[in-house]
Amino acid sequence: MHFHMEERHAEGQSPFVVVGNADMPHASRALSSRGTGSGHDRLHATPGPAVGLRNEAEAEAGPLYAECPIDGCRELVAAVEMDYHLELHVEEAAGKESDTATAAATASAETTNANSLTVQLQRKPVGRHSRASSREEGAELDGLEPVHVQARERPDRDSGALQEGPADCPRLSKRQRAILESRNIFKMLFTPSSSSVSSRRQPLGPGTGSSSGTHSPLGTPSKRLGKAQLGKYWDEARMPDWLIDHLRNHGQVRAEGVIPVLLQLLSQSPCTKYAFLCHPDVVHVSKLKREGGFCGYRNIQMMSSYITAVGFNGSQRLGKRIPSIFQIQDFIECAWDHGISPQGREETGGIKDTRKYIGTPEALAMFRLLDIPCTAQGFRHEEPGRSEALLLDGVENYFRDGASDPTARVQCTKLPPIYFQHAGHSMTIIGFEKQRNGARNLLVFDPMFRDSTHITKLTNRRFKCKYPDTALKAYRRGNKYLQKYREFETLSLRPPPGGFKPL
Repeated sequence: MHFHMEERHAEGQSPFVVVGNADMPHASRALSSRGTGSGHDRLHATPGPAVGLRNEAEAEAGPLYAECPIDGCRELVAAVEMDYHLELHVEEAAGKESDTATAAATASAETTNANSLTVQLQRKPVGRHSRASSREEGAELDGLEPVHVQARERPDRDSGALQEGPADCPRLSKRQRAILESRNIFKMLFTPSSSSVSSRRQPLGPGTGSSSGTHSPLGTPSKRLGKAQLGKYWDEARMPDWLIDHLRNHGQVRAEGVIPVLLQLLSQSPCTKYAFLCHPDVVHVSKLKREGGFCGYRNIQMMSSYITAVGFNGSQRLGKRIPSIFQIQDFIECAWDHGISPQGREETGGIKDTRKYIGTPEALAMFRLLDIPCTAQGFRHEEPGRSEALLLDGVENYFRDGASDPTARVQCTKLPPIYFQHAGHSMTIIGFEKQRNGARNLLVFDPMFRDSTHITKLTNRRFKCKYPDTALKAYRRGNKYLQKYREFETLSLRPPPGGFKPL
């Protein structure tokens, strides 16, 4: 009945009515058709709105997208990903509204270094409680508990997900229950059949694996992109004044010190065989409520957090600060003015003061304008499962090469994060994990989600967590997630002479 009312009698646009690919989020656009200003590091990708989709029928008709029903999000999400997207909202909500699980923690008087592990977290009986200051000795703070009813730790084949177990977990908040109800509705509507995750693919053209590929000759006229590539505001001349004020006044949501927390959680996870993380000073930048699709900008900001923190090439030109969305737009427009990927302006019609989606080409143009050395790379293969395998191989090798201690099971490196794009979304890769069951995961900061307060309350302290895999779930992207796509793009910073600065 709830679904019937939302679908048939909703006030305005129902979040449960699927929209076509016209409002598709910023799908990966082929760099092959866009010059990068230097004649190298171009990606080879199949152009068109169906880029990166694995299913043949979906590639022909275009993927189905639906608006996330969660207030404050409202992102357009691929229907096949909606269940996972809502599951991450459950994890996100756990720290905001859960007042049933608490833990005793001993605060560290000084900033925790990357390898410190000590504070014991314990659960209290279900019930209301008052919160003491998280900075005081012996302070109480929310514990990291499973958010699924009747769950216990038991790794599955993919990423250490929780399986059914004893009913000893706290009850879900109203917000979590509402999100789970939405998940159930979308599961009924969009549970994929065996064919929807078929390994059949469209022909990808010449070249396989990780390749800089081919590109259109310089001087070839560029085609103006539309809704499928730039989003629902593809022809917008200027975003609304309220949104400009919102972005200028609030900037971005920043969470510092999260990577050292993840380091401790990975060290305590029974699933983790070994793991690498990027530089601990990288900041998780998340979207503001009601801001829309600025994920590409948020990932550039996360890359910039490393550049400014360590004084990497280009930090002076950034003013040693993370640039705002409007500053990023100015940098990209200036890059086009200077002949760096100039066809980007023709393809987009310009992006200044608009909500048009940006992706790897724009990030590459901005970094080259600022003399930030970087390399773009594409991963694709006709054989099912090979694209994601090549991506995971590349990321693992990247972090392994930057590891200072080859014997350490879990460690932070001195490396910058990696800009990561697939059809429909982009994230920032902050690490790599190999699990004891053989599964491999990218560790990511997703700009679409904020860190749970369970995580942010643990920054700058040592702790012991009873359910580390529950806390890590929001940061893992394994084969189950990656297999939905047939190609990927990454943008990484190139090391200066002498390598990256040590921690």
